[in-house]
Amino acid sequence: MFEDQYVELLPARTTMQAISVTGEGGAGGAGGAGGFAAALSAAVNFVDANQTAEAFSVFGDATAANAAVTGDATAGDAAAAGGAGGAGGAGGAGIS
Repeated sequence: MFEDQYVELLPARTTMQAISVTGEGGAGGAGGAGGFAAALSAAVNFVDANQTAEAFSVFGDATAANAAVTGDATAGDAAAAGGAGGAGGAGGAGIS
């Protein structure tokens, strides 16, 4: 254009200075949930009794009785533990 014209981009008193920006990193991620656990305890009492009762009488009727008695069945305690939860994620590095 013209040699005697100029454009001033910055006012005369403005100076350039470095700016320091800092910031904290983000929080870490949450840990994972623990695993599922199930326990079962069962007891079975099975008796296969095959008996014969005989009755004998010289004078009159005779009665025979046949009884099989079994004991109780008891199941032990059942216990199970789920898996451990996952570790939380690391926090962000931040800005310095």
